[in-house]
Parts: sequence; structure tokens; C-alpha cells
Amino acid sequence: MSFEFRAAVRALLLPVVPAREEEYFAAVEATLDQIGIVDDKPSWLSVQLRRWEADGRPSNALKSVVRDLLFNNNRQPPTFVFENLAGPNGDTYRNAANGLASRFFNLHANLVDQHLLTHDEARQIISHAGMIIRLAIEERMTASEISRLAAARDNRFALNWRVVRAILQVARCAPTLARERAQLIFASDTEAEPFLLGDLDLLDSIQRIGQIAKELGCIGDFSAWLEDVFINDLHPPYLLLLHYQLLVQAEYDHAVTYAYEFAPRGQLGDWLTQCYIDHGIPVAKSAFLNNAKATLRFDQVWVSGRADHLRSATALANILGALENLGALAKDELASQIRGLLHRYMRVEHERNQGAIPHLIPVLTDAQVRDLVTAIGVGNTGTTGILEQRLVDCLGIALHPAANGWSQRGLGDSVFAANTFRKKFGDIEFEKADRDNPNIAAFESHGGRLTEPYVLDHIDSFRSVLAARIQDLNSIAPLPGWSFVVTFVAHAFDEGLPNALQADGVELELRYRTFGECAAKLVADGCEDQLRELLIEKLNEGFVHPNVRQIALALSGA
Repeated sequence: MSFEFRAAVRALLLPVVPAREEEYFAAVEATLDQIGIVDDKPSWLSVQLRRWEADGRPSNALKSVVRDLLFNNNRQPPTFVFENLAGPNGDTYRNAANGLASRFFNLHANLVDQHLLTHDEARQIISHAGMIIRLAIEERMTASEISRLAAARDNRFALNWRVVRAILQVARCAPTLARERAQLIFASDTEAEPFLLGDLDLLDSIQRIGQIAKELGCIGDFSAWLEDVFINDLHPPYLLLLHYQLLVQAEYDHAVTYAYEFAPRGQLGDWLTQCYIDHGIPVAKSAFLNNAKATLRFDQVWVSGRADHLRSATALANILGALENLGALAKDELASQIRGLLHRYMRVEHERNQGAIPHLIPVLTDAQVRDLVTAIGVGNTGTTGILEQRLVDCLGIALHPAANGWSQRGLGDSVFAANTFRKKFGDIEFEKADRDNPNIAAFESHGGRLTEPYVLDHIDSFRSVLAARIQDLNSIAPLPGWSFVVTFVAHAFDEGLPNALQADGVELELRYRTFGECAAKLVADGCEDQLRELLIEKLNEGFVHPNVRQIALALSGA
């Protein structure tokens, strides 16, 4: 093969994967031989390319050659666009190559006529088609996300997702999100909300997601941004915009700052808007038109065009921008957490607008209280630990009453309230600041079976809290003089769990009690009134999911 022939073939700018280039050169030579171009093949190719540009249309001979090179089902391999057609996506690749081959010149004309590229620019853009199609199929990337990556190779892709979509449409693999699929995602997110956020209120939910964002590698104060959007400068249409972008992310790896790839002013956008309206959240039916008309991206340029709610607009742009720069799996996780927060907001607003909390627990009789507590002791209640932790609250107060000099920290906290953030040694902690005999007794609730990794993880958080509070503790009594006891409460325990250990210079005693033992003690001590106050009344707060109250009602026999 001459260098002249190689250069001429490469000048065709067909989307050929490098691993197949030698076979591709051979196929070009064979194809030209078949149509009678035996000698001076480089000149023939050059003439065809010049005439195509000059005439505005390719010759039939060039169309036939390109069609054959991009896909020929009677040849092995049938295409040079991809390295192989094996694997679960083989048929998708085959269809993509066939579509690209049959509409190659139509695609070029479309890029010139509709996207205003020059003849050569369109050819160069199409030369990236193999990479673009692979990213859409293998990585499930949207056109906007692909355009961000492709721009690193060719800056004509920058902010030009429509060009990418044109290529994917020809290849029959353009991402779409049907309303029916979005509804399934919405229903799944509705079910996931109580498991993602437990009984956290809105602000604590935001703090939790902010911590998750930090762990996933987000740069910036994610908690502050969410507070601005949901609380400090609430503008409900922005919640809708955020929700729409994150619905797309649930299905694809999407560049979530890009506003219009999935036609938000179509059926899907109308459906989501109606969901918000049905929950009593004030968003206009034209929320996208009112807040993102002619918007390319939700970025600082968009923010600068807003006349009001600049604080929440800035926060929304920051949230989407930080999400967009995460890896695919981290982006998926954080997006699902935020959708959980959106669903929590929607549910609580709906309950507030309806004026009634579903499955409200009435005043229970003593017998019903005892039945509920006894049932909690039998096995995991399936309430993300909410019923279990409220029972432990009651046990802690019963064993360490304020009348005996105990002060508490964490009473009534959510099951998802982080010990380190609240600087407490357990889910609930009791401190007796006696200079001669200072004590801290903490309780850690764990529905189901308690394992050694869970205990060791708690010891790590104990060390963090100890480091944060050491100065305060020493101001009462020297640290070695303090007594520290952590009692783990679970339904069952692994064997061989530690009973005591040294933690940064202090002796830590570890105890273990079953929920059954705790329930029996509370019943035997006649703590029904306390249980009504600390367990049942807490369940009637709006951020607790109705399913939890429904389970409590069933266990109580009410």
C-alpha cells in the first residue's frame, strides 16, 4: 500500500475505528477494483471528493463506495465503524452502522443546511460518529453529555448537542424519554423517599444530602445551595426544573445543565407540571417557558438573565453544574438522593394542603401501647429503624431521668441524624456532669442483626465525637476519670462482639440488649404515658412517612 493511497483513503474522513484500519484499507482497494478503478485509485478518490463539494452532491459511484465501506452485511467484518459486533449490544451496533451507511450523505446535507456547518466541517464532525455512537450505546450518554466530551477533541461540538443528536438519529440510537418511562421512575422515587430520608425534616434531609455530595466528590457547599432552593429563596418552578433534569439523569448519563434536549415543553414536561399542581405546589403550566425561554443551559448566563429569585437561581445553577462534573455512577447516586428530597417536599406539601396527616395515630389505650412496644421487640419493623429508635429513646429516659442529674442529647433525633455532626456518642446520649464521678451513657439503635463491622464503624464515630468534645469534657473532669458506656440495642447479635476497648486514651464499655428485653422492661415499669409522648406523638409529625404510622397502627391493633 502506497503512502499516497493511505492518505487519500484517510481523506475520506469516514468514521473508522483505528483497530480496523488495515482491513478498511483492503476493503477500499477491493471495492474500487470491483467498480473498475484499478489504477490511480488516490486520484479517483480525490476527484470524487472535489466534485462532491463543488456540485453540492456526491456522484452515484461515491455514494455506492461509501455505503459499502460503512456497512456490507456480506463482508467480514460488515462494518469498520466499530471494532466488533459481538456482545449484548451487537445488534444495536449493526443497526447503527447500517443506518449511518444508508443515510451518510443525507446526514452531511442536514449538518450543512440545518446546522450551518461548512462542507468540510460537516465531514469532520461525521468522522467522530463511531465514538459518538459508542458513548450513546455503551455509556448511555445523552447528546448533550457526548457533546461536552467530544468538544475536547473538536471544539465545534461545544454547546452543540443538536449536531450529536442528528448523528444519533441517523444511527437509530438517539436517547428518548417517554412519559410512561418517566412515570415509572417517578413512582419508584416515591417509594424510595422514606428509605432515603427516614424521618428527617426538610433541613436535616438537606444536611444529609450535602454530606453525601461531599463524599461523592462534589466541590462547593451543596447543603447551602439546597437550602437556598428549598427554603431561603423558594421559587417552586425551580424545583420543577430541577426535577425534570434529574428524571432524565435517572435514565441516561446526562449533562444536566442543558435545558432543552428532552423537550420539557412537551408531553413529559406537561405531565410533571401537573404532578406538582396536583400536590398543591404553585407552578404555572408554562413553568419552562416562563423561567427558561430560549435557554441553552442552566448556568451563570441564565442566572444573569433572571429578574428575581437570583439567590435560588444561582443555587440551582450551582447544583446542576456540580452534578454535571461527577462521574456517571456518582451523578446517578446524588441525583437519586435529590429526587428523594423533591418527593419528600411534594408529599409534605400535599399533606399540608389537604389539612390532614394520613394514618394519624389516635390516642392508644394502655393495652394497645403495650402491644405496639412488644411487637417492636419481636423483629425488624421495616420502618428504617424509626419505631426502634423511638423505643430506645423511651428506654434511655427511663434509665437516666433528669431528676437524677442526667442531661440528654439527641432525644427525638431522626434515625438518619449523624452522630458526628451532632457531636453525640450514640443515637441518644445521657451525661451526668459530676466532677467526682462523671458519666456518659449512650444508646445506639439497630433494627435487625448487629454485626461487628457496624460496631467498629460506631467506634470510629465515637473517636471523632470524642476529639470534638474533649475540651468541654476536660473542663468538667480529667478525661481518664470519665465513664463511657455505649449500649447497642438490636433484635439479634453476631457472636464475639467486643465488650470493652481503648479509644484514644479512654476506656469504653460496650453493652448489648435486645429490643425484646427493652420492650419487656418498659411494659413492666408501666411506661405507657412516656411511650405515648416519646414514641407515638413523634410518629404523628409530618415528615414521618404515612407507611410508618400504618405499620405502627397494625402492630398496636388499633
